[in-house]
Amino acid sequence: MLEIINRLLTRSAFIGELTSQLIKEEIIFISNTLEMMRDAKEISNDAYLEYGSIQGGLAVVSNLLEQGVSGEEIIPLLGTLCEKTKILDNKYLIELI
Repeated sequence: MLEIINRLLTRSAFIGELTSQLIKEEIIFISNTLEMMRDAKEISNDAYLEYGSIQGGLAVVSNLLEQGVSGEEIIPLLGTLCEKTKILDNKYLIELI
């Protein structure tokens, strides 16, 4: 999961590369992967729900981009999501990719 957030942060460094559509595609990937992992009992329901908060945060970022919020304002939000993801990754010791 951390790799996904880091990819988005890297893209945000390049003007115009971070788009709402790109984030939506990452949200779909996260959602599908978490669902498969939960169904296969590779992660607990608690982990599934907590990682869902990352999806929610990314949805907020996507909506802000659609509203024309600048990348400079988005980077701190992605940074916060990155920190939360680190905590969850350490807590549950899983990788999505």
